[in-house]
Amino acid sequence: MANQSQTPDSAQQGSKPTGKKYSATTIAAYSVAIVGVVLIIASGVYFYSRSQSGSDSAEYAYSIPPETLDSHLGKSIVPAPDAPATGENPIPLELKAPDVAQFASLYPGDQLNPKYWSEPEWAGSDPFGGPTIPDDFVPILSTDLFRDIDPTTDATRIRIPAINVDSTVAELEIVDLGSQQSYQTPNNTVGHIPETSSPGAQGSGWFFAHLESFVAREGNIFRHLPEITELIKEDPVDVYLETPDAEYIYRVTGTSQVHENDLQLSSSDDAQITLVTCWPPRVYDQRVLVDATLIAYRPL
Repeated sequence: MANQSQTPDSAQQGSKPTGKKYSATTIAAYSVAIVGVVLIIASGVYFYSRSQSGSDSAEYAYSIPPETLDSHLGKSIVPAPDAPATGENPIPLELKAPDVAQFASLYPGDQLNPKYWSEPEWAGSDPFGGPTIPDDFVPILSTDLFRDIDPTTDATRIRIPAINVDSTVAELEIVDLGSQQSYQTPNNTVGHIPETSSPGAQGSGWFFAHLESFVAREGNIFRHLPEITELIKEDPVDVYLETPDAEYIYRVTGTSQVHENDLQLSSSDDAQITLVTCWPPRVYDQRVLVDATLIAYRPL
């Protein structure tokens, strides 16, 4: 057998890597090109989103039908026969249940609200007798006067169980921007405009929170607020506002969408609140508004 041997040169040639090396300049050029492509795509998505902004306004506009609004708010209420005219507690009220008991024996029975009878498998949580109020709350007309509650106390907490909101509330201060003044943005909280009504008071209280805040990192407490438009078509959505001495329930009556330049703070002869967040994602030049009316309260 012949003795095969390798010279040092041939051994080195055999051990050379076959991979191609790139210079630092080439790598930098590729990096710049990749970043450029990403920026182009991101810009395209942004400008497309902006061009479509506002086109979905009809999707976020809904109001409880006028013929069912009173029942929805529990306004089919009358003073109890023996209600005292004076005292420390508010005038007691009793709810007048809708006259649907005559149909309770029909399928699927008295455990399901009649509006779900056509599709019982998709039934919501609205009980047979219509929208209810927790037992420890006093149902009231939003124009009632309180005898033991100060309706000028600032809100400290807000809860919206239907969209898993449970947050603090802060009074927003005015920030001097030099040529103009503006309210500060709510930082990981829900902000209340101080010049608008407090919980339980006549008028409209305005509350703001972010849909998302990737840059400023100020939270996304109202990220599910636009979903309320669809939720109220099936079930009541209640907003709980808490102060140091009382908790109030506001029931949502409608939603809407407006351009940021068309947003104006309005008031009301009723006791109402309006919740506001930016829309749509990444653009934020629209505002989704959720209106609710006071229906009940309890002292704390």
